[in-house]
Amino acid sequence: MQENWLALAKAFNCQQSFILATIIKTQGPTYRKAGTMMLISEQGECTGLLSGGCLEADIALHAKNVLQQNKVQLLHYDLKADAELLWGLGLGCDGIITLLLQPLTVENNHLEFGQLLAAINKRESGVYRQSIPNNFHLEDTAAELSVECGIGFGQFIPQEALSISNNQKSNNLKNSTVKDLSAEKHHPVSITDQYIDIKVTPPISVTICGAGPDAQPLVAIAAELGWRIHLIDHRNQYLNQDCFKQCQHKQKLRAEHLSNDDLAQTDALVIMSHNLVFDSQFLANGLRANISYIGLLGPASRRDKIFKELGICHSDVQGQVYGPIGLAIGGRSPQAIALSIVAQIQQHFHLDHHPDLQSK
Repeated sequence: MQENWLALAKAFNCQQSFILATIIKTQGPTYRKAGTMMLISEQGECTGLLSGGCLEADIALHAKNVLQQNKVQLLHYDLKADAELLWGLGLGCDGIITLLLQPLTVENNHLEFGQLLAAINKRESGVYRQSIPNNFHLEDTAAELSVECGIGFGQFIPQEALSISNNQKSNNLKNSTVKDLSAEKHHPVSITDQYIDIKVTPPISVTICGAGPDAQPLVAIAAELGWRIHLIDHRNQYLNQDCFKQCQHKQKLRAEHLSNDDLAQTDALVIMSHNLVFDSQFLANGLRANISYIGLLGPASRRDKIFKELGICHSDVQGQVYGPIGLAIGGRSPQAIALSIVAQIQQHFHLDHHPDLQSK
C-alpha cells in the first residue's frame, strides 16, 4: 500500500511534466510489491522507492526517454541473474520486477494524478486505474523487456463513484467495471491483462494531545512516515516551537473544549498532556468520537485512575485504548518511547492487513 502520499503531493506541480513509475508485477522477494508508485521529475529526481535504492537511477534514465517520446514504456528487471552480470552492482536480490512508466503532462491532464492527490488532501479514498499495454501479459517472464507501448491511460475514481461505475458501463472507464477495493485488506491491488487498479487510502492522521518535550521525537518519526499530524495544546509558546513545523495542523485548545469536529479527521489519538484531568477529558472525547486507536501515556496505575474516573471497564475498550501506550520494545528515553508509540500505531492499522508480516 502506498504510504508517501504527502511527499508525492509536495513534489507534484500541475504546471510541470513528470513520469509515473508503477510496479505492475513481481515474482519472488522484492522490496516493494505491485501497485507501488514512484514520481520522477523532468530533472530525474525520484519521490518514493520501487527498490531498496538499487534500481532508481536506471529507472530515472528510462524515464527521460519516456517523457521525450511521450510514450508508455515497460521495464523488466530480473534480479535473479548473476549479481556480477547485472550492471556490476552486486545486488544480491532474487526477485523479478516489471514496471510501467507513463508520462504525466499538462496535455494529458497528468493522467488524473493531480485529482488523486487532491482527493488525498481532502482525506478521500478511491481507486487509481492505469491501463496495461496490449503487448504485455501477466504470465510474461521474458528476461529482457523494455518496450515502448504508445499512449498512456490513467483515471482516478472516487470512492463514492465506484458503486455507480460498477452498475453502469462508462466510456471513461473503457467500458470496464472497477472493483471496489475499499474492503480489501490483504490485496489492495487488482490486476488484469488490461488494467491495474490501485486502492488509494489517505495516510494515517494522528492527533497528539500535549506539546511537551516528549512530543518532539513523536512528531519527527510520524512525519518521516508520511502521517498527517494534528497537535493540540493550550499553550501557544509550546505549539510554536520550530520542532513542530512538520505538523499539518496546530491547535490551541483546552481539553474540556475538544469536540467531535476537532477529531473528525483523526485515525489515532495520542494523549500525553501530563495532566490527569486533561487526559481524562481527552480520553472521554476520543471515545465519544469513536477513534480507532487511543493511546494513554503513563503507567498502568495512572490509566486505572482515569478509567475509574470515567467509569470505563478494560474489556469495553480493549483493542481501542492502549495504556500504557506503545509496544514493549525496551528503552525509557523520549525517543525510544516515541518509537514504541509509532510502532504500535503502525501495527494497529497495518499488521492485520498483512498477516504474512507476523512471521517475518
